[in-house]
Amino acid sequence: MSKRFCFLLFLALSIGGALDGARADDNWPQFRGPTGQGVSDSTGLPTTWAEGRNVKWKIPIHGRSWSSPVIWGDQVWLTTASEDGRELFALCFDKLSGKVLLDRKLFDDPAPNPIFKRFNTYASPTPVIEEGRIYITFGSAGTVCLDTTTFKPLWERRDIHINHFRGAGSSLLKYENLLILDFDGSDAQFVIALDKNTGANAWKTPRSIDYGDTDPDGKVKADGDFRKAFSTCRPATVNGQPAVI
Repeated sequence: MSKRFCFLLFLALSIGGALDGARADDNWPQFRGPTGQGVSDSTGLPTTWAEGRNVKWKIPIHGRSWSSPVIWGDQVWLTTASEDGRELFALCFDKLSGKVLLDRKLFDDPAPNPIFKRFNTYASPTPVIEEGRIYITFGSAGTVCLDTTTFKPLWERRDIHINHFRGAGSSLLKYENLLILDFDGSDAQFVIALDKNTGANAWKTPRSIDYGDTDPDGKVKADGDFRKAFSTCRPATVNGQPAVI
Protein backbone atom coordinates (compact mmCIF):
# COMPACT_ATOMS: atom_id res chain seq x y z
CA MET A 1 0.00 0.00 0.00
CA SER A 2 1.44 3.37 -0.96
CA LYS A 3 2.12 6.14 1.48
CA ARG A 4 -0.07 8.46 -0.57
CA PHE A 5 -3.09 6.15 -0.34
CA CYS A 6 -2.58 5.51 3.39
CA PHE A 7 -2.36 9.22 4.11
CA LEU A 8 -5.44 10.07 2.07
CA LEU A 9 -7.46 7.28 3.67
CA PHE A 10 -6.42 8.17 7.20
CA LEU A 11 -7.21 11.86 6.80
CA ALA A 12 -10.58 11.05 5.29
CA LEU A 13 -11.36 8.87 8.28
CA SER A 14 -10.17 11.41 10.81
CA ILE A 15 -11.63 14.53 9.28
CA GLY A 16 -14.77 12.82 8.05
CA GLY A 17 -15.89 12.37 11.64
CA ALA A 18 -15.81 16.11 12.12
CA LEU A 19 -18.15 16.50 9.17
CA ASP A 20 -20.60 13.66 9.71
CA GLY A 21 -20.62 12.69 13.37
CA ALA A 22 -19.18 12.99 16.83
CA ARG A 23 -15.53 12.13 17.29
CA ALA A 24 -14.40 10.49 20.50
CA ASP A 25 -10.83 9.99 19.26
CA ASP A 26 -9.68 13.56 18.67
CA ASN A 27 -6.09 12.33 18.77
CA TRP A 28 -4.53 9.30 17.09
CA PRO A 29 -1.20 9.18 18.91
CA GLN A 30 0.46 5.92 17.88
CA PHE A 31 0.42 2.81 15.72
CA ARG A 32 -3.15 1.46 15.61
CA GLY A 33 -4.59 4.31 17.63
CA PRO A 34 -5.06 5.32 21.28
CA THR A 35 -5.06 1.76 22.67
CA GLY A 36 -2.76 0.23 20.07
CA GLN A 37 -5.54 -2.16 19.11
CA GLY A 38 -6.88 -0.45 15.99
CA VAL A 39 -10.15 0.45 17.76
CA SER A 40 -11.85 3.83 17.56
CA ASP A 41 -14.78 5.22 19.57
CA SER A 42 -15.63 7.72 16.82
CA THR A 43 -19.11 7.61 15.31
CA GLY A 44 -20.71 8.71 12.06
CA LEU A 45 -17.58 8.16 10.00
CA PRO A 46 -17.71 7.77 6.20
CA THR A 47 -17.09 4.30 4.78
CA THR A 48 -16.62 5.17 1.11
CA TRP A 49 -14.18 7.53 -0.59
CA ALA A 50 -13.71 8.86 -4.12
CA GLU A 51 -12.53 12.00 -5.87
CA GLY A 52 -14.74 14.75 -4.49
CA ARG A 53 -16.45 12.48 -1.97
CA ASN A 54 -15.52 12.40 1.72
CA VAL A 55 -12.06 13.81 0.95
CA LYS A 56 -11.32 17.24 2.40
CA TRP A 57 -7.79 17.59 1.00
CA LYS A 58 -4.92 15.51 -0.32
CA ILE A 59 -1.26 16.15 -0.94
CA PRO A 60 1.51 14.08 -2.57
CA ILE A 61 4.29 12.81 -0.30
CA HIS A 62 7.84 12.46 -1.56
CA GLY A 63 9.81 9.28 -0.99
CA ARG A 64 8.45 5.94 0.14
CA SER A 65 7.14 4.83 3.53
CA TRP A 66 4.83 2.39 5.28
CA SER A 67 4.59 4.19 8.61
CA SER A 68 1.15 5.39 9.73
CA PRO A 69 0.28 9.07 10.30
CA VAL A 70 -0.25 10.20 13.89
CA ILE A 71 -2.50 13.08 14.96
CA TRP A 72 -2.47 15.43 17.93
CA GLY A 73 -4.65 18.51 17.99
CA ASP A 74 -4.43 20.24 14.62
CA GLN A 75 -1.20 18.52 13.58
CA VAL A 76 -0.72 15.42 11.44
CA TRP A 77 2.77 13.89 11.41
CA LEU A 78 4.30 11.15 9.33
CA THR A 79 7.71 9.91 8.21
CA THR A 80 9.14 9.10 4.82
CA ALA A 81 12.46 8.11 3.28
CA SER A 82 14.25 8.35 -0.01
CA GLU A 83 14.01 5.26 -2.21
CA ASP A 84 17.60 4.27 -1.37
CA GLY A 85 17.12 4.79 2.38
CA ARG A 86 19.93 7.32 2.67
CA GLU A 87 17.70 10.26 3.64
CA LEU A 88 15.07 10.04 6.38
CA PHE A 89 12.38 12.69 6.88
CA ALA A 90 9.62 13.93 9.17
CA LEU A 91 6.62 15.85 7.83
CA CYS A 92 3.93 17.79 9.67
CA PHE A 93 0.65 19.06 8.19
CA ASP A 94 -2.20 21.23 9.37
CA LYS A 95 -5.08 18.80 9.87
CA LEU A 96 -7.81 21.10 8.59
CA SER A 97 -6.12 22.61 5.53
CA GLY A 98 -3.35 20.21 4.55
CA LYS A 99 -0.78 23.02 4.71
CA VAL A 100 2.77 21.71 5.07
CA LEU A 101 4.11 22.92 8.41
CA LEU A 102 7.37 20.96 8.33
CA ASP A 103 9.29 18.85 5.84
CA ARG A 104 12.68 18.14 7.37
CA LYS A 105 15.43 15.63 6.84
CA LEU A 106 16.21 14.15 10.24
CA PHE A 107 18.98 11.71 9.42
CA ASP A 108 21.41 10.70 6.73
CA ASP A 109 22.14 6.98 6.62
CA PRO A 110 25.11 6.38 4.31
CA ALA A 111 24.92 2.59 4.55
CA PRO A 112 21.30 1.43 5.00
CA ASN A 113 20.47 -2.27 5.19
CA PRO A 114 19.30 -3.68 1.86
CA ILE A 115 15.55 -4.34 1.77
CA PHE A 116 13.10 -6.15 -0.47
CA LYS A 117 10.97 -3.24 -1.67
CA ARG A 118 7.94 -5.53 -2.04
CA PHE A 119 7.98 -6.19 1.69
CA ASN A 120 9.35 -3.11 3.46
CA THR A 121 10.46 0.53 3.28
CA TYR A 122 13.12 2.58 5.04
CA ALA A 123 10.46 4.48 7.00
CA SER A 124 8.11 1.79 8.30
CA PRO A 125 8.04 2.40 12.09
CA THR A 126 5.16 4.66 13.18
CA PRO A 127 5.94 7.61 15.51
CA VAL A 128 4.36 8.32 18.90
CA ILE A 129 2.98 11.78 19.63
CA GLU A 130 1.76 13.50 22.80
CA GLU A 131 1.16 17.08 23.92
CA GLY A 132 4.24 19.08 22.91
CA ARG A 133 6.39 16.18 21.69
CA ILE A 134 6.73 13.62 18.94
CA TYR A 135 9.05 10.61 19.08
CA ILE A 136 10.28 9.21 15.77
CA THR A 137 12.41 6.16 15.06
CA PHE A 138 13.95 4.62 11.97
CA GLY A 139 15.47 1.73 13.94
CA SER A 140 19.26 1.67 13.92
CA ALA A 141 19.37 4.70 11.63
CA GLY A 142 18.21 6.95 14.47
CA THR A 143 15.58 7.88 17.04
CA VAL A 144 14.68 11.49 17.82
CA CYS A 145 12.33 13.58 19.96
CA LEU A 146 11.02 16.84 18.46
CA ASP A 147 9.18 19.72 20.08
CA THR A 148 5.89 19.96 18.16
CA THR A 149 5.66 23.74 18.65
CA THR A 150 9.17 24.86 17.71
CA PHE A 151 10.03 21.71 15.68
CA LYS A 152 13.44 21.72 17.38
CA PRO A 153 15.06 18.40 18.35
CA LEU A 154 15.12 17.81 22.11
CA TRP A 155 17.31 14.68 21.97
CA GLU A 156 18.38 11.98 19.56
CA ARG A 157 20.00 8.54 19.65
CA ARG A 158 22.14 7.10 16.86
CA ASP A 159 24.04 4.49 18.86
CA ILE A 160 21.49 1.65 19.08
CA HIS A 161 22.69 -0.71 16.38
CA ILE A 162 21.58 -4.04 14.99
CA ASN A 163 21.56 -5.56 11.53
CA HIS A 164 17.95 -5.06 10.48
CA PHE A 165 18.70 -7.39 7.56
CA ARG A 166 15.58 -6.33 5.61
CA GLY A 167 14.93 -2.99 7.24
CA ALA A 168 13.27 -1.80 10.44
CA GLY A 169 9.54 -2.27 11.03
CA SER A 170 8.84 -2.09 14.78
CA SER A 171 6.94 0.99 15.96
CA LEU A 172 7.38 2.85 19.24
CA LEU A 173 5.41 2.27 22.43
CA LYS A 174 5.09 5.03 25.06
CA TYR A 175 4.38 3.87 28.60
CA GLU A 176 4.40 6.48 31.37
CA ASN A 177 7.86 8.11 31.10
CA LEU A 178 9.32 5.39 28.90
CA LEU A 179 9.70 4.84 25.18
CA ILE A 180 9.91 1.14 24.47
CA LEU A 181 11.44 -0.19 21.25
CA ASP A 182 11.70 -3.72 19.91
CA PHE A 183 15.01 -4.38 18.10
CA ASP A 184 14.89 -7.77 16.37
CA GLY A 185 17.82 -8.09 13.99
CA SER A 186 19.69 -10.95 12.42
CA ASP A 187 22.65 -10.42 14.76
CA ALA A 188 21.01 -9.22 18.00
CA GLN A 189 17.51 -9.20 19.48
CA PHE A 190 16.42 -7.11 22.46
CA VAL A 191 13.79 -4.77 23.87
CA ILE A 192 15.04 -1.41 25.11
CA ALA A 193 13.30 1.33 27.12
CA LEU A 194 14.43 4.95 26.89
CA ASP A 195 13.64 7.83 29.22
CA LYS A 196 11.25 9.88 27.07
CA ASN A 197 12.59 13.15 28.50
CA THR A 198 16.29 12.55 27.85
CA GLY A 199 16.57 9.55 25.52
CA ALA A 200 18.84 7.78 28.02
CA ASN A 201 18.60 4.02 28.52
CA ALA A 202 16.20 3.03 31.31
CA TRP A 203 16.57 -0.73 30.76
CA LYS A 204 17.49 -3.24 28.09
CA THR A 205 16.49 -6.91 27.98
CA PRO A 206 18.00 -9.33 25.44
CA ARG A 207 16.01 -12.20 23.96
CA SER A 208 16.48 -15.46 25.87
CA ILE A 209 15.18 -17.99 23.36
CA ASP A 210 16.86 -20.87 21.57
CA TYR A 211 16.00 -20.19 17.94
CA GLY A 212 17.06 -23.69 16.88
CA ASP A 213 18.68 -22.26 13.78
CA THR A 214 22.30 -23.31 14.14
CA ASP A 215 24.20 -25.92 12.18
CA PRO A 216 26.08 -28.71 14.00
CA ASP A 217 29.22 -26.58 13.75
CA GLY A 218 27.45 -23.68 15.52
CA LYS A 219 27.02 -21.46 12.48
CA VAL A 220 23.72 -19.56 12.35
CA LYS A 221 21.60 -20.61 9.39
CA ALA A 222 20.39 -18.18 6.69
CA ASP A 223 22.62 -15.41 8.07
CA GLY A 224 20.21 -14.99 11.00
CA ASP A 225 17.11 -14.50 8.87
CA PHE A 226 14.99 -16.72 11.16
CA ARG A 227 15.72 -14.33 14.06
CA LYS A 228 14.48 -11.23 12.25
CA ALA A 229 11.08 -9.78 13.23
CA PHE A 230 8.99 -6.62 12.92
CA SER A 231 6.67 -6.80 15.95
CA THR A 232 5.60 -3.74 17.98
CA CYS A 233 5.50 -3.90 21.78
CA ARG A 234 2.21 -3.53 23.64
CA PRO A 235 1.50 -3.01 27.36
CA ALA A 236 -0.43 -5.57 29.37
CA THR A 237 -1.17 -6.54 32.96
CA VAL A 238 0.29 -9.91 33.93
CA ASN A 239 -0.37 -11.28 37.41
CA GLY A 240 -1.45 -7.82 38.50
CA GLN A 241 1.75 -6.15 37.31
CA PRO A 242 2.46 -3.96 34.26
CA ALA A 243 4.29 -5.86 31.53
CA VAL A 244 5.44 -5.44 27.96
CA ILE A 245 4.47 -8.04 25.40
